[in-house]
Amino acid sequence: MSLRFYLTRMLLLCLFFCLPAQLTFSAPPKIHAESAILLDGKTGQVLFEKNSRIRSAPASTTKVLTAIIAIESGHLDDEVKISLRAASTAGSSMHLSPGQRISLRELVTGLLLRSGNDAAVAIAEHLAGSVENFVILMNHKAELLNALGSHFANPHGLSAPEHYSTAFDLAWMARYALTNPTFATIVNTRETSIDWLDRRGKEHDQNLRNTNKLLWLLEEVDGVKTGTTNQAGPCLISSATRGNQQLIAVVLHDHSRWNDSMQLLKYGFDTFELYEYANKDDILCAIPVEKGLTPMVDAVVASQASLVVKATDYEHITVALDLPETIKAPVYQGQKIGEIIFFVDQHVVQTVDVTAGQTIDEHTMTRTFLTYLLHTFYRLSNWGIL
Repeated sequence: MSLRFYLTRMLLLCLFFCLPAQLTFSAPPKIHAESAILLDGKTGQVLFEKNSRIRSAPASTTKVLTAIIAIESGHLDDEVKISLRAASTAGSSMHLSPGQRISLRELVTGLLLRSGNDAAVAIAEHLAGSVENFVILMNHKAELLNALGSHFANPHGLSAPEHYSTAFDLAWMARYALTNPTFATIVNTRETSIDWLDRRGKEHDQNLRNTNKLLWLLEEVDGVKTGTTNQAGPCLISSATRGNQQLIAVVLHDHSRWNDSMQLLKYGFDTFELYEYANKDDILCAIPVEKGLTPMVDAVVASQASLVVKATDYEHITVALDLPETIKAPVYQGQKIGEIIFFVDQHVVQTVDVTAGQTIDEHTMTRTFLTYLLHTFYRLSNWGIL
């Protein structure tokens, strides 16, 4: 063979092995899930999706919603008496017995780690009086979270008519739930023990091992929830954190859920970077108020001011503040007074509103006179004259 052939071959090999690592993952992964999504936890930006808005049976991923309702109830230290209905619930179980007593906190732990259907019913009955009443709470909470493609018929996820969700909605609800420290701690727990009292008052302990195998398979993984039924197939909501970035992946009806979820999370970390500018409710500055009873108003960031971009675009991000030098009274709290503008290569890619932090009334002669009278009244009252 010719020298030119060998030189050409060596050049191609050199080019291949010298490619930057991030380019190896530039193409989205080919996954087996019927529907899937990958989104950034901080911004909510969708980084990958496949049929993400199609209604699907969610199986036990339903329990993310059940758990966050229980945690936010403020009753985690309540003692719960297990009913016959709860103890008889089919499917995955904590092996609860009728009449035994256990704290709501430990039920939530068993719900999320062991995926106890019996725990789900016990939680529902304790907090709402019945499963049927609790389902009303679930659908109301889903609506508040803008999970509008979902409808729930039970707290555990066993297949039922009118019990469905979407990959997008499940990721969105998990994103919300992960902001709660109690929820985040439980779903990041590989194994734990809980205590309970049997119907005779004798104390027992039970070891609970998380059904989410991804906690052992990928170092960055820190949640969230498995699910499997005949109708839903294998499902998984997963989350992982690397540096300042948390990603959330959902795969539904996926017989390769572990591998596909790892591929999605690795793709996200290797392809995208999070640019953080300001958090929701941060005060950027104070702006002078013309003719205001108060001379300055806070300029407050209305929502998370962060941006996820491809790693190759990160160094090309610039940010501009569009704020007035002064603002005229009256000013109302929450009123838009400016914007944070994100550019990539000098192209606007995102804007975030900046709002007034306080209500400031206009300084008028009438208001000045009324304020003077009010202060005079208080002064005379303190002196005992009035």
